[in-house]
Amino acid sequence: MSLIPKTITSTQTTTVTAPVAPTTGDVVSLDVIPDWGGAGYDAFVISSHVNGTAPRHATNTTGPGPNDNNITVATGVAVTFVITNIDTGVNENFTGPASTNFTIYNDTATGQAPSHYIKGQSVSKLPIGHTFTIPSLNINIPIPPDTIVTFTYTFSNPGVYEYMCEAPCGSGMGLTGYMNGYIIVTSS
Repeated sequence: MSLIPKTITSTQTTTVTAPVAPTTGDVVSLDVIPDWGGAGYDAFVISSHVNGTAPRHATNTTGPGPNDNNITVATGVAVTFVITNIDTGVNENFTGPASTNFTIYNDTATGQAPSHYIKGQSVSKLPIGHTFTIPSLNINIPIPPDTIVTFTYTFSNPGVYEYMCEAPCGSGMGLTGYMNGYIIVTSS
């Protein structure tokens, strides 16, 4: 793919400061990495943060170390999300209407084959490992195992939007910095 990731402002808290707003479309790259924080602690990881070191792994008595996966974008700017899922586990089937246009890229013997879905299109029993869900915006994107999923969204209102995985994917579900994080949308 020829999508070039942008540098993403990332914060440990949801306090919004005054970053410089981008003026053109942006690309946000996230990786879904199985067991990033230990067994069962799958995580959304900002691609530029994958540098060969994982956070402290969970033990029987402690949770995993912090993983900063918060993203800052501006209102009125088309943001293309590129989510690379290296998890090969199938956790459930996704059935329902597409909440926004998205594309799933699968590797084949002849290269990557895209499957395009349009908003409102019926999706039936698609084997998935995770979802990228922003409940307050009614966005729910299925993420099949071992694929790249892309979609573009323009945030129209500033605020803090939680994103998460709704597929049952282990201990990392609901743990801030693992299978959930925050998109901080600033005024442009």
